[in-house]
Amino acid sequence: VWLTDMFIFYFVNQAFGEAWTNWSYLQLAGMGVLLYGTAIYNAPHPGSIWLRGEWFSFGFDFSSDYAAIEEKMADAEIDAEWQAKQDEFKQRTNSSFIGERSPFVSSHMR
Repeated sequence: VWLTDMFIFYFVNQAFGEAWTNWSYLQLAGMGVLLYGTAIYNAPHPGSIWLRGEWFSFGFDFSSDYAAIEEKMADAEIDAEWQAKQDEFKQRTNSSFIGERSPFVSSHMR
């Protein structure tokens, strides 16, 4: 929103929007903190910042937590794959025990 306001002020109409001021540096720093916090909050998903003790992590190391989350995600993926195979098996129709080929159907019942 802030960048859009500046775009409107400088490129559309100066009666609207917001000009760059001495306080805009503080607002820019606040936007950086907001984006950094959002990237950390979304970890360990793609595009996020993982806190593993680097300089930009401020010494925080959550590697073991991330490993546990990745393990749970992998287990959930395997469970979903297994459930899909079970559902596929339930829908099979090419078994020799279905319909007229069933050994439980008497030839006298046809």
